[in-house]
Amino acid sequence: MNLVYFIHNGFLFWAAAAEEGTTKPITVFDLLKSGGWVIYPLFFISFLVVALIFYYFISIRISAVWTKDLDRRVENALRKGEISLVSEVIKNRSEGCARLLKEVISFLSKHKDADLESVVAVAEAFGSGYSSLLNQRILYLLDAGVIAPMLGLFGTVVGILRSFGSIAAEPSPMRTLLLAGGVSQALVSTAIGLIVGIVAMFFYSFFRGRVQYLISVFEERSVIWVQEIYLLNKKYKTSPELKTVASSSFEEENNDEIKEE
Repeated sequence: MNLVYFIHNGFLFWAAAAEEGTTKPITVFDLLKSGGWVIYPLFFISFLVVALIFYYFISIRISAVWTKDLDRRVENALRKGEISLVSEVIKNRSEGCARLLKEVISFLSKHKDADLESVVAVAEAFGSGYSSLLNQRILYLLDAGVIAPMLGLFGTVVGILRSFGSIAAEPSPMRTLLLAGGVSQALVSTAIGLIVGIVAMFFYSFFRGRVQYLISVFEERSVIWVQEIYLLNKKYKTSPELKTVASSSFEEENNDEIKEE
């Protein structure tokens, strides 16, 4: 109720001032400037929100988890019953499903007698970490959506305190209107914070739905392929080919990590 009162009196102040011709027309830049120093971090957050939105549109895609080309190649390899061919197909792939299969084949190359529970445990551990990374990535947008309105509200409180201080030192009979005008200008930071927060929360909800969809596709394809690779390993348990191919893949990854270090 008090907020409506202040806004109403603020408009009366601007209207009276305009009629008297004592002030210039208020532009958008003047309104932003009246928000005080809080406007600067709000601009930074808004820029960050826009950058995150573009980044998520580029990075959070189905191709990061699974592609039709990967599906076709892996299915052909599994249909031929050759794990070595599967290992070759996923050797230089970066999709989430391909990375999970690398972990499973590497595990089976070191533990050829592993039971299904052990293989599934390895797949679940990798899948859990991969899903957490996807969820963690979009949390920055949620943080921006929460911080922006609070920062805008803080700017309004600072503006109101500044207005009260100015009015206390003003002996003019127009003090009430001056107070209303100052408060209405101070509300600019809250308005901007709410706009940034609403946009951030809207796109957070959108990308959260997309991440859940990617995780469901990742789990669906991974469960099937892990089961098939386990059965193939069980069938060719004595084959030295798996050990050779998987070990070489594992050694290449370790060599890459050593080079990066």
